[in-house]
Amino acid sequence: MNKAYDFKKTKLEVLEICKDILQGLDYEIDIYAPESFILTTKSTRLRRVLRRFDYVIYLEVSDRIEVHISAERSIFNRGSESSVGGEGIILKQVETYMPNSLQKKIFEPINSKLLENNFEQKK
Repeated sequence: MNKAYDFKKTKLEVLEICKDILQGLDYEIDIYAPESFILTTKSTRLRRVLRRFDYVIYLEVSDRIEVHISAERSIFNRGSESSVGGEGIILKQVETYMPNSLQKKIFEPINSKLLENNFEQKK
């Protein structure tokens, strides 16, 4: 899932505001690249669901602000493929279709903070 927002400030000012918003929401910034106007967060785990999802937020400022979620989930490896020592029991699987309820749970706080800072969501 991704969302886009319009802005009326300079790209660097917008990137700084977005960085402050994500840090205010308790995300740790992993990559901050003001020369290319992108930032990513460190992997965050959702623990309140039956399946555990790890996700990263990717934010790019170009002619608009684009916010993306990249997610993966942990699954158990089948017995014939796992080793006796416990290595390889849990696999990471890229999740292309994260449930909408979880996506909304992640995006809603970010969306409300961006709207508070006078960024206009594109439909």
